[in-house]
Amino acid sequence: MELFLKRLIAFILISASFFLMILSLANGHTDPFYIRFTTPKQQNLILGTSRAAQGLMPSVFDSILHKTFLNYSFTLAHSPYGETYLNSIKKKVAKTEYPGLFVLAVDPWSISSKLDNPNDSTSFRELDKCLSNTPFVNHSPNFFYLLKNLSGKYYSVLFNPNSGMYLHQDGWLEVTVDMDSSKVNERTNTRIEHYRQKNLPLYHFSTLRMDYLKKTIGYLSAYGDVFIVRLPVHPLMMEIEEELMPDFNRKMEALAPITEGYLDLTCLNEEFDYSDGNHLHKTSGKKVSIIIANWLKELQRTNPNYTDD
Repeated sequence: MELFLKRLIAFILISASFFLMILSLANGHTDPFYIRFTTPKQQNLILGTSRAAQGLMPSVFDSILHKTFLNYSFTLAHSPYGETYLNSIKKKVAKTEYPGLFVLAVDPWSISSKLDNPNDSTSFRELDKCLSNTPFVNHSPNFFYLLKNLSGKYYSVLFNPNSGMYLHQDGWLEVTVDMDSSKVNERTNTRIEHYRQKNLPLYHFSTLRMDYLKKTIGYLSAYGDVFIVRLPVHPLMMEIEEELMPDFNRKMEALAPITEGYLDLTCLNEEFDYSDGNHLHKTSGKKVSIIIANWLKELQRTNPNYTDD
């Protein structure tokens, strides 16, 4: 019996070690979020939902602003502004003697809830997802994240189930899709129809989420300069957002006194390419990143406290 127990314990230990060794192989192909939970605390962050995750390239910001950025954006389901996102951001921010730089991408969906009572925080959509259930966001490898969020699909560590997606070490989610016009139109029509039929009737402006956007700005302002941006979207998506929240820009402009600036790029909607009507294609994402980074550079250079570290 004693020999059996020893062999059983040895088998369990060897199996557990082998399993953890496999998990340690997780990388940017594993899923669209993992890498962001493996990097150290960051001084400069890009925040928002999937529009920012796919559309804003930290490498572009790095080259223009001479600062190292991490894209800590997720999706509309995972990272709308709220307590969950703010708590995770607090764990990710490096508190240093040098001021950081924070770019918050905003849109009407990120301050809305898919609820009859949009301020019912006990039913917020992000509560059962990775930003809520991952207590440590700066560990590599991050077994906490993998065990909780791969949902038994551990094969994704060894194989590549998301062949069209790659999450870079700086947090940028590169999405590669067929940009043939017929394919783009098909994806766009599907996405626009989904937003019009499934999202527009159910999403409502949340004063609580708006308050948390303000709290997020207030928190980050203690560690650096905060800027808010509205990314371009397909004109058909813009029409839907105007129906959802026609006063969105006024709401953002009201935040100007507690930020270093607000940039609305939806006036340029027609000038960019979109992979599905909602997300910038990566070629346009680079152009938009250049525009925003140069805007930040100019604003900071006119700030007497600006230093190019």
